[in-house]
Amino acid sequence: MKQKRFSHAIVRKPCRNMVNGLTTANMGKPDYALACEQHQNYIEALKTCGLKVDILEADEDYPDSTFIEDVALLTPHCTVITIPGVPSRKGEVDGVIKTIEKYYDNIEFIQEPATIEPGDIMMVGDHYYIGLSERTNLNGAEQMISALKKYGLNGSVVHFEKVLHLKTGLAYLENNNLAVCGEFIDHSEF
Repeated sequence: MKQKRFSHAIVRKPCRNMVNGLTTANMGKPDYALACEQHQNYIEALKTCGLKVDILEADEDYPDSTFIEDVALLTPHCTVITIPGVPSRKGEVDGVIKTIEKYYDNIEFIQEPATIEPGDIMMVGDHYYIGLSERTNLNGAEQMISALKKYGLNGSVVHFEKVLHLKTGLAYLENNNLAVCGEFIDHSEF
């Protein structure tokens, strides 16, 4: 199987307000200084892999904005701008569109009342598994599948109950290797 080659990454620096971000973990408040150090190490790791890294400045208006994945699905053929499932995160979308436009001519937009976050989307080749969660509704999944089909891609809906996002419980490692835990161990879809 031909290996995918990534050339760019888009990241957003953590903001000081991240200590007020959303969480389902019972781990206390984040340590801002440690988060900045870890984020810088992440950027350096991406660069070590040969990627050009676009670094967006921290956005104090959105505590969770460093989790930039949740506002757009980037595919080899198009990007789909999403609508985060938590109202307090919806404004994050505007802050990434200009950067995405540097790399993509084909940009689709999810429309309300849909909500969808790419933490609930796992790419396996040209197929995208879309998990229904508190953050991603059926309307969002259906709109995403429709957008993907325009570019010869396809998708399917996955039901789960015990994790925040689909990719909290599994990860595709390429070459037909899937890391799973919890409820996904015996899931019929995988």
